[in-house]
Amino acid sequence: MMKQRCLAVLVLLIPIGQATAQAPINSNVALQPSRSGLILRQQFRFTQATAPEPADADISQVTSRTTVVYGATDAVTLILDSPTILYRQINPDTGRADTDAGFGDLSLLTKIRLFRDDPGPNDTTRFDLIAGVELPTGQDAFSADSINPIFGGVISHIFGRHAISADALWKFNTGGDTRGDDLLIYDIAYSYRFIPETYASESPSAVFGSIELNGLSSTNGDQEFFLSPGLQYVTVRYILEATVQIPVWQDLDHRAERDVVVGFGFRVQF
Repeated sequence: MMKQRCLAVLVLLIPIGQATAQAPINSNVALQPSRSGLILRQQFRFTQATAPEPADADISQVTSRTTVVYGATDAVTLILDSPTILYRQINPDTGRADTDAGFGDLSLLTKIRLFRDDPGPNDTTRFDLIAGVELPTGQDAFSADSINPIFGGVISHIFGRHAISADALWKFNTGGDTRGDDLLIYDIAYSYRFIPETYASESPSAVFGSIELNGLSSTNGDQEFFLSPGLQYVTVRYILEATVQIPVWQDLDHRAERDVVVGFGFRVQF
């Protein structure tokens, strides 16, 4: 069974309505919602992949991720993520299609701000610590069947219409199975505000573009690296977003090679 990126939950956790809060789609950002702020994020990802030899089967997967983000304080954010997966694999010899569906592992996470410097109204540099745990659902096709700690950090620098972020996360696989061993997720991202040229408090909306480098490295030797452009439309109450992840380099022996990933979604602030 194809194993997808487990930590997609840790992206785009930014306060809606702040058009200065420039952030990529597939990476983390060191920005948080205000105290008692609640954000619902729904994302859909369509993946085409090829199973490793000798199977060499065509794989299609649709992942729906529901993420709830809550600002416990101005410096602490709580995150709950629940993925639902629809999987289809076609046998190249018989043409038979095998399908499966179920819930992926839950993620419970905390972001803690350790550093903040705001030299201007639209400029900031921040560093957040990220810690949490991945909880198994017990569904063999989509679950690691172990409680896996997650630890890492993200740094972001926003200056005018530009933003740069870098993050690294380590997931400890306590089960010791062949479903991925320990996993390092790392990202570098740049985003740019196309519209408006000058942001003001009365600006009703904004359009952002981003380009990202998304990497995964497992202790079982699997390596992946993606180039991911994205586009966002941001308003005071909601965000619409779309992205494409294009593989640049893959060296995989224990899971399928993803040919392309297309994602779109929205977020709403309550």
